[in-house]
Amino acid sequence: MKQSLALTWRFLSSKLHPPLPLSRRESHKLLILLHDSFNRNLDREYPKALADSDHSPDDHIKSLLQSPLFGSNQAQHPSSPVMESDLSCNPPLVRDILFAVEQPVEHFKQQVAAGKADIESAKFALNNQFKKNFDSAPLHLPDLENGLKGSGIGSLVVNWLWSSGQNERLDFIQDRVFTARLIPFLVAERRYKPVWDWLQRSYTIHRHRNVGPSFQKDTGSMFKSLLQSEVAYGEGLQSAIQMFLMNHKLMTLSSHLPIAVIIATNAPAGAYLIREFASKGASANLEDATIQDLVGSVECWAPDRMIAPLKALIELSHPRSPKTSGALQWIFALDASDGKMAKGHRSLNVSICLKTVEVLLAQNSRKEAARVSKVLKTLFAPEVGPDEERRDSDEEEKFISKSLNLLLSA
Repeated sequence: MKQSLALTWRFLSSKLHPPLPLSRRESHKLLILLHDSFNRNLDREYPKALADSDHSPDDHIKSLLQSPLFGSNQAQHPSSPVMESDLSCNPPLVRDILFAVEQPVEHFKQQVAAGKADIESAKFALNNQFKKNFDSAPLHLPDLENGLKGSGIGSLVVNWLWSSGQNERLDFIQDRVFTARLIPFLVAERRYKPVWDWLQRSYTIHRHRNVGPSFQKDTGSMFKSLLQSEVAYGEGLQSAIQMFLMNHKLMTLSSHLPIAVIIATNAPAGAYLIREFASKGASANLEDATIQDLVGSVECWAPDRMIAPLKALIELSHPRSPKTSGALQWIFALDASDGKMAKGHRSLNVSICLKTVEVLLAQNSRKEAARVSKVLKTLFAPEVGPDEERRDSDEEEKFISKSLNLLLSA
């Protein structure tokens, strides 16, 4: 009871008589403790071995100091020079919307400065900036790439992720639309480091937590977005495949990483690269060693039912020496039950059949090409259309039926 009364008195006393400021000695001691604590945390997050790398604390502090929070007086946003007269006659809400659409980078900076930025506003800005760049260069890819790079919005959003603490939590990975919109800008700016950092940290989460299949798919979607962006706005297909093989090697060497995570991360990206390779044909101009490494990796990341067809498609698509043996073995093993396969698998089989016919005709193997065409028309008629003979027969029946109806009505 006495102890409780004493505590109550101390509380009331502190309200009546606030404690005096710290003495000079106490202040100096507190400053030393804070300084040591800061250094310990800095060494933990940024080891000295990384002092000269892209992850150095200097870069982190620069990104914080470049935040719009330190450079904005939170004044009203300037009107677009192009739309100044139009904005003046619109209500405030309409002006804000038009400003956000016409100047997404400046609008997002103001959102950050006002403390109102979130993932949704970042997605809105990224989407509008991409549309703006695409509309200005829809048919010329280098101009689009330069526009994405010159906007600087990729770095702006990454710096906001750092300063807001979002980068530490990594929750944004689960928003696939956000990562798919952000990564093209980062690749155009050649800022690969943040994406690789997110991937590596997501693998750590997979090792230590049971996060479930949804997070696995989120990681796979982010990795696929990286490779798609590298093909479209980066160094091309060769570089994207090398990225894929490097990531695959790192994952397989990583201890305690479940096989389900390896498949969920690599399968969508790997299937995309193989299809992209097949579509480019000889223009892909890949090195033989890269093609061989890609073939060798398939068994490690593809689901069992996909290994044979994916390997066959790679071998068919070799720009200098295409092989049809694996594809023919796969095609002639198909039966009627395969007509009920999932849409994605059916699409892959159609691609293999069409590519095989193309290669066989180029090799003057018309008999084998006819056999493959027959399988294609039998099992995948909805995708390729009805047989020509059947189509002619149907047209003839319709003509006879129409003629009979005219005779009977006469």
